[in-house]
Amino acid sequence: MNEEFPSVSKQFDNLSKFVFEMASDVVSGDFNVFADKESQENRKKLCESCEFFAAKQRRCRKCGCWIDNKIQFSASTCPIDKW
Repeated sequence: MNEEFPSVSKQFDNLSKFVFEMASDVVSGDFNVFADKESQENRKKLCESCEFFAAKQRRCRKCGCWIDNKIQFSASTCPIDKW
């Protein structure tokens, strides 16, 4: 399968959106930055079974994120709404 990822510009946009959402949560008093272990495991399973999962690099070909990092944060979302 093709290992192409979004452009660096698009990946930066995705990261910026994530940082803004996480900062907004903290400012509003939600200090639960990390998703609980059960949520992380569910996210991981969904990602690993997704057609956009690049197993070799463990990245999402849709958003460009490294899955093992992305699943840890409560503010993270799947670019195709699987979680």
